[in-house]
Amino acid sequence: MKPKFVMLPVLLFTLVLLGARQSANLYQQSAAAYFNRANLNCDAFRRMQLGVHAMEQLRRDAEWTGLSPGEVLAIRLPFEQFSFGAGKIWTAERYEAWRMLFFQKNRSGYERVCQAYAAVWDDIRCFPVSASGVCYENSWMFERTYGGLRGHEGTDLMPPENIAGYYPVVSMTDGVVEKIGWLPKGGWRIGIRSPSGGYFYYAHLDSYSRNFTIGESVAAGEVLGRMGDTGYGVEGTHGKFAVHLHLGIYIRTEEIEELSVNPYWVLRWAEALRSG
Repeated sequence: MKPKFVMLPVLLFTLVLLGARQSANLYQQSAAAYFNRANLNCDAFRRMQLGVHAMEQLRRDAEWTGLSPGEVLAIRLPFEQFSFGAGKIWTAERYEAWRMLFFQKNRSGYERVCQAYAAVWDDIRCFPVSASGVCYENSWMFERTYGGLRGHEGTDLMPPENIAGYYPVVSMTDGVVEKIGWLPKGGWRIGIRSPSGGYFYYAHLDSYSRNFTIGESVAAGEVLGRMGDTGYGVEGTHGKFAVHLHLGIYIRTEEIEELSVNPYWVLRWAEALRSG
């Protein structure tokens, strides 16, 4: 009878081990499948809500893992589901393990999310105003009334003094000029498509730095124009509001050609790059 009693613990241990492996596999499958369920058109994605501590963690993680900010955010998405916080510290090994697993189990879904985050984060090189004393707030979806009641799809950067034609506006990214000229809401504006696919929209300019043409390249840090107060009317209208730069960031998704996302935390990121 002794051999039976000896085998019982071995059998129980084997069953526990198999159960743990099955549970781990289900957990991995669920995490990989989340990329198919992730709605990139939802408010949670568009808000780009990070917070100061989470943004600092993102910067550190991107530096020491060698991953781009977009990749870091994509890898963490199944576990944090658009609510990124400064929580559990991830090791480089953990990032790489999940990255490889997502490639194996759901490469198309993972790459879809990576591309969306990369379009917003990966090409940022400069703060858009090369002057000190500029202030801004998280005014995402604040009420606007010109042209009908709507939400504010961007962030307004206010200069220290209300002087049009003085403060230089620079491109935050390398890119290609996609739009140029007058819009009733945006006044004199320029739109730059960055290498990763983000569309960066600079509006209410007083003037352009030169005669830009659609399709030409610009470099990060290149002066695009000067802050102004143009817009809210027919071509040439100005003075309807204080001098400022309206920055909008848009990406393309499978369903929406121009999906606006909140630039506020991207600006905080760019400001941190500027300060070193």
